[in-house]
Amino acid sequence: MTHRLTVALILAVCLPPGAAHAQPKRLLTVDDLYRLDGPRDTALSPDGRAAVFVRQWIDPDTKTERMSVWRVGRERDTGSPAEPGEPDARAPVYSPDGKWVAFLSTRPRPDGWKRTPPAPPESDPATDVWLIPAAGGAAVPLAGPEKPYGRVFNDGFYGRLAFSPDSTRLAFIADDGSDPRAPAEKANGVAVVREDQGEGYTGYGAAQVWVAHLDPRPGNCAASKIDRLTTDGTWYGDPQWLPDGKGIVLHANRSADRESVRYSINKNYDLWLIDTTTRATRQLSNGPGPEVSPRVSPDGTQLVCLSVPRKGSHRDTFNLMLIDLNNGKIQVAFDHHANAKRKAPHPALVFPLPVDCWDGDGHLVYSAERGVRTETIRLHVATGDGQALHGASKEDETLGTAAGRVSLRAKYTPPGNLFLKDVAIGEQKAITWKSSDGLEIEGILTTPPAEAGVKPPYKLVVHPHGGPHGRVALGFDFTAQLFAANGYAVFQPNFRGSSGYGQKFIDADRDDFGGGDMRDILTGVDYLIAEKVADKDRLFVYGTSYGGFMTTWLVGQTDRFRAAAAQNAVTDLTMMWSLSDIQSWTEWEFGGRPWEVPGKMRKHSPLTYADKVKTPTLVLHAAADRRCPLPMGRAYYQALKARGVPTGLVVYPDEGHGIRQPRHREDVFHRVLGWFARYDKP
Repeated sequence: MTHRLTVALILAVCLPPGAAHAQPKRLLTVDDLYRLDGPRDTALSPDGRAAVFVRQWIDPDTKTERMSVWRVGRERDTGSPAEPGEPDARAPVYSPDGKWVAFLSTRPRPDGWKRTPPAPPESDPATDVWLIPAAGGAAVPLAGPEKPYGRVFNDGFYGRLAFSPDSTRLAFIADDGSDPRAPAEKANGVAVVREDQGEGYTGYGAAQVWVAHLDPRPGNCAASKIDRLTTDGTWYGDPQWLPDGKGIVLHANRSADRESVRYSINKNYDLWLIDTTTRATRQLSNGPGPEVSPRVSPDGTQLVCLSVPRKGSHRDTFNLMLIDLNNGKIQVAFDHHANAKRKAPHPALVFPLPVDCWDGDGHLVYSAERGVRTETIRLHVATGDGQALHGASKEDETLGTAAGRVSLRAKYTPPGNLFLKDVAIGEQKAITWKSSDGLEIEGILTTPPAEAGVKPPYKLVVHPHGGPHGRVALGFDFTAQLFAANGYAVFQPNFRGSSGYGQKFIDADRDDFGGGDMRDILTGVDYLIAEKVADKDRLFVYGTSYGGFMTTWLVGQTDRFRAAAAQNAVTDLTMMWSLSDIQSWTEWEFGGRPWEVPGKMRKHSPLTYADKVKTPTLVLHAAADRRCPLPMGRAYYQALKARGVPTGLVVYPDEGHGIRQPRHREDVFHRVLGWFARYDKP
């Protein structure tokens, strides 16, 4: 289970030249959470002369997260709001003719119009589609008073707005807004349990395909007609138009074996082509695992997508699959799974593929994870050869190349988090060490800034990532910097099982949670102690999701840590299988269900070793977490309490797997820092 709270906290940082030699700076504080303010989701205009982006910030008065669309008209311009008052707006996209910007919003529809059905606060917010003239003007809703659909998806896997090539139609993904309860359920105030998509999708119906016909002279709404292309219970996503505008390609899992895709793309997703006139559906791929993120070549002859040749772990290495749309021939550029021991000609691809990834002359541009670094790769589709791009030259900064568009987007994106120019930032660097079996492991070390007034060896916070198939990457991290400002060095290891190091490394912790990965972490701690970076008597550990598993596991295996904090942790694998929205996680990693492999489930559960714990351990958990449900946190807390181990349990209402609400995030930081300070005594 990959914890995605960090995504909300890691925003763009651009410090001015010479900042390191400026006046003395203050230390980062928890209150700076409310100063985070940065751009995301920059979209270029078709002529490349303007852009829009989403400003994401936290309103300091209401302490709520906000998003709005901003325009920028020239390079290095800081931009201006597209609408007075900055109402909610996200995921903007230009029409190909450059006249409109479509976006998603939680704002209310006009009085008297059919409302968008709400979603629970722990799920994705219920949004609708709006359009605003690119040249300026008032935004209008897509649909009129009696819209035929319900909530529009905005999750990044199913949801995407896609204009037809001639700009006359707009494809989007939405449920039908219906209440699935029978009359007796409504009358008696009960609900029959129905299968859904789990974490992040509570309250949502099936993701269906809709196409709006746009009025060239819109009045109070933008669409003259809205067609529903699908009427089944399948969840469709990521629509991509064919260049001739006659069809839409999507990914969908039409099998009976379905699970949440929130950070877990491991089921049988295939690609499907829907004829927009006849609504006939044709299957384009048929692999055993997921084929997702379809991208059609500009000439309409080829399609590429991300592919995994198995239904395996929740985060596998993606291959690049090519499909000839003329004859249906399928090939893989390089199979990272079958050739896990070979050096690949290109690094593995990251979901999703950029919408405009085709780069002419048979090339693609995509993002890749290389250890703790993220790179932009240009890959030759026919040969599978790829190389990193280190910025486009001035001549290449054109709309004619994907590399040029990447460079232009970067130039139009203003800097974020400007308050950091006055804040002391701890040094962050990549480190490597040898684990107990000689395997080289990489991680990130963040040390306190000089202004913190401490010297090495530092007290150390071990901060393991989630997944276990996630990773930690270089870049501004509010959590790590906050600990550094409080005098801690922060150690974030990419232990075996992490992504970014190839398929063999991902598979290295299967059947062995708490084994090799724990030794990777502890040998890293030993390395930092030997290097006189860390104080061996002042060690702490804090992790979320699988990082929470590792936290509760570590304190059951060693007494080295003075205090621990576990957030939304996996503490019992039998409960994890029974209560989580992804049974495949435990089944894959341990080769069976609880009654089939009871010994493994018990052996690798932190709760099994509660009788060994002496470390004061704070338990934090979201009330509505469907990925790592609350009973696991309660059970671990109860076990420690029964044994007299110093502990505490904090439950955050209206939160899912990521604790997102700013007030709750503030509370988490204060509590963890306070817990560690309580036990940081001689």
